[in-house]
This record gives sequence, structure tokens and C-alpha cells, in this order.
Amino acid sequence: MKVAVAGPTGVLGRALIPRLLAQGHSVVALARSLDKARAVLPSAAEIRPFDMLAPEQRPGLPALLQGCDAVLHIATAIPADMDAPGAWDANTRLRTEATEALLTAARQAGVSRYLQQSITMAYPDCGDAWIDESTPLDQTSRRGGVTNPVVTMEGLVRSLAEGQMAWCILRGGSFVGPDTFQQSDIAKLKAGTLTVPCDGRNYVSLIHVDDIAAAFAAALLRAPSGSVFNIVDEPLRNGDYLDRLADVTGSPRPPRAPQQPCPPSWRCSNTAARAALAWTPTHSLWPQP
Repeated sequence: MKVAVAGPTGVLGRALIPRLLAQGHSVVALARSLDKARAVLPSAAEIRPFDMLAPEQRPGLPALLQGCDAVLHIATAIPADMDAPGAWDANTRLRTEATEALLTAARQAGVSRYLQQSITMAYPDCGDAWIDESTPLDQTSRRGGVTNPVVTMEGLVRSLAEGQMAWCILRGGSFVGPDTFQQSDIAKLKAGTLTVPCDGRNYVSLIHVDDIAAAFAAALLRAPSGSVFNIVDEPLRNGDYLDRLADVTGSPRPPRAPQQPCPPSWRCSNTAARAALAWTPTHSLWPQP
């Protein structure tokens, strides 16, 4: 299968593209920076220059996708400082206008399959209750917008792909592993600057980046059209997770901060993905020596 990947140089792309190539697919990497793509991607990947956030380039996108059997949208722009003014603007544009442009171009190019990366953090706070794919997403953005851009993104996939392409949405948990925000947590634990907000009993749903790459590779071949899957490992309470992360890395356990607001609790189930994709997480959530 010839597979176009939008967002090929991110942490997920770097894990996914070698896997796709090893499984016999050919890969077209739509990359904003040719130099970066050449530096981090296998030489077997065909790199085609395209900036998802450059509207003036979009008229040429159908030609870039010509001959591709599938398109995977895994492009994100997660800011280093999440609280900075405008920090999420680029990521919101990738989830909204860029998603619409990619879907439209894929249809025009005759692509038959489309996979979209989404996130389990778009669910509402569900406390100790299990969250499966039937749980409605939180309609309100936590970053100040009126509508959650993830809701908009998933709606675009449904409206533009339905009846035109086989489509699947994979809602990933918070990434762990090399080059993820877990590394920042470890640095803060070692420095003694990380605290656990509230009582730490909120659930977090995590996934190793190599495991979500495996889920995308499986969904490319097996996902029924119109399917949505949570791609997560077994959920953990946040305090327990950070305590164990501290123990594994030889850091002091973080103190609780009961005066801070309790974060949302996301106890997400991966039962559907296990059954439909013949997939299961196999990588440890904990850093390996």
C-alpha cells in the first residue's frame, strides 16, 4: 500500500514510518522541512515538501497525494509552554483548517483510506467511571475556545470522508517514551520541582509511542470504516504513576498539592482496539535502563 503521512517528523511519525516500511508499504512523507525529514526518516521514505499550515500550498496537495492508497494525519504542534498566549493556535489550525484541506485533497486524489490521530484528553472528566468510545467528547475547549477543536476535527473526518473513503479515528492517550513529555516530568522529579495536583487520584491514560505506532499500522489494514478507537495502556491514578516514575528514575516522590484544582480524570478502555485491531500494548510505560 502507498501511504501518505502528514506530520512525519514528530515523535509518532519517527516511530511509525520505519514500521510501515518494514511491513512492505511505501511511504510518502509530507514534510514542512526537507532537511529535518532527511535527517530523521529512513532513506526509503519518499519526502515531498508540504507545509500543513501554509494555505497557499494547498491547491497543490491533490497532486502530492496522487497514487496514494491511504492518508494518515498525525501532525500536531504541541507547545513547550502550554500556558503562553497563543501557544495552541498552530495545533488548533492543524486540527481544523488543515484537516479539512487534507481530507478534501485526499478525496480529489482518489485516496481510499484515511486515518486520523485524535486524543483521549478530549473526553470530559469522568471520575472513576470507565470511558469507552461511546462516551461523548467534551464540547468546550479547555484552552479558552468555544468549541473543542478535537470535536471539530473528528466532525470533519466524519462529514468529508463518509461515503468517500474508509476512515478511522484513533484517540491516543498521553505519550510516554523517548522524546515525549515524560522526559520533562522525569527532569522535574529529579529537580524536586514537580507536585501532584489535588490528591492525585485522577486517572491518566498513557500510551508508549511505539504502541500507538503499532496501532496505526494495524488500523491501516484492519480497521472497519467509520471506526473510532481508544489507544491507551491500562489507566493509572496520577499520583501512583508519578510515584512509580520517581522510584524507577531514582528521584524523590513528588509531594501532593491539595490546594490545587483536581485535574480531569480519564480512565479510558482499550477493549475495542484489542478486539478489532488484534492489537495490544507491549512496551513498558516506565523508562528502561
